[in-house]
Amino acid sequence: MTARIFPVRRLTHGPKFHFKAYYDIQPWSADSRYLLCMQSDFQDRPPAADDRLVLGMVDMQSGEFIRLAETRAWNFQQGCMPHWLPGAPDNTVIYNDRLADQLCAVILDVRTRKQRVLPLPIQAITADGRLGASLNYARWAEYRPGYGYAGVQDPFHGQAEPRDDAVTLMDLDTGASRTVATYGEIARLTSDRDGRKGSPMHLCHLMFNPAGTRLAGIVRWWSPHLAHNVFSTKLNIDGAVPERRHCLWVANTDGSGVEIVVNDGLVSHADWLDNDQIVAWANDRYDHLPAYLLFDVRDKSSQALGRDLLTDDGHMSYHPFKQAWLLTDTYPDRRLMRTLKLYNTRENREVVLGKFHSPAGLQGELRCDLHPSWNRAGDQVAIDSIHEGGQRAVYAVDVGDVDKL
Repeated sequence: MTARIFPVRRLTHGPKFHFKAYYDIQPWSADSRYLLCMQSDFQDRPPAADDRLVLGMVDMQSGEFIRLAETRAWNFQQGCMPHWLPGAPDNTVIYNDRLADQLCAVILDVRTRKQRVLPLPIQAITADGRLGASLNYARWAEYRPGYGYAGVQDPFHGQAEPRDDAVTLMDLDTGASRTVATYGEIARLTSDRDGRKGSPMHLCHLMFNPAGTRLAGIVRWWSPHLAHNVFSTKLNIDGAVPERRHCLWVANTDGSGVEIVVNDGLVSHADWLDNDQIVAWANDRYDHLPAYLLFDVRDKSSQALGRDLLTDDGHMSYHPFKQAWLLTDTYPDRRLMRTLKLYNTRENREVVLGKFHSPAGLQGELRCDLHPSWNRAGDQVAIDSIHEGGQRAVYAVDVGDVDKL
């Protein structure tokens, strides 16, 4: 482990609270002038149906927070899923909203403020900006507080495995959509060796591979005996809870082939290395212990990464150009410190970028994970943190040239 100090710069300031998009979403504009983030009036309770979130961007030169729009579709873990839209990544963003009690996506020109509304919310978009992947946010809100949206009803409420619920792909130009995977298809492909059959399931965490030819996602089955813990905002119940049953699935975006890649008791965060390989915190099929595993979706083979160093679940992403380097974080340790780190997959070596205190009072769906994201050049990392005065804010960590670490 390398001992070194990496400069950390606070980008947002009170009295309101700020956080950026999820760890696998690029927050910087193409010219690096602006960083996309969100602003809330509170941080001590979950958002209700009428609570609004401000979408904005930080001017990296002046430090000004520039207000862009408001949304009623948000949460503290993934916000409103804001992305810079490929094709116009300096002036166009896409984000989720709720209009007339219907979830939708909005494409916004940040200069003219001109908007275009699409009929479905997004969870992920392809690197070329042609397709968006959508899922049932109302069901996600019911079974995993902190990720879905308030104010919408699940049309499949009460159905454990709603055969007609689905992940859909939406054309971001026309708004036309088509089904890529249904609950029924995925349920039929999973085994019942851990007693999951008949338990309520929900789809979450969609991710396109770099070419946009494959879509991956996670399915979780509800364990009724965890209800009290999961719905308590005092506890940090995450996707890594072993008593919950998970699987990682992939499908081709041309509409063919839904397959199960991981069918064990645990799958948490993931990130594509390339078009065929995806890393995930998951149970190893051999010793059944959780680890960072790199899966080849073609033959379902896997290899463990950094068993002696990557010992905790985290939000991982590969360097945009130098893919020997994996960025990740940890949940709070006994001293309530979250660690931000890099891991070199070729040398089995880690570099700690910083440790950040996480107050005990904000846990569960209100917690402030670091959710680290690379900038486009791969020399800075954006994080959310609450280590200064207990206020949720966005920071930039200067990494420099990773080849020199």
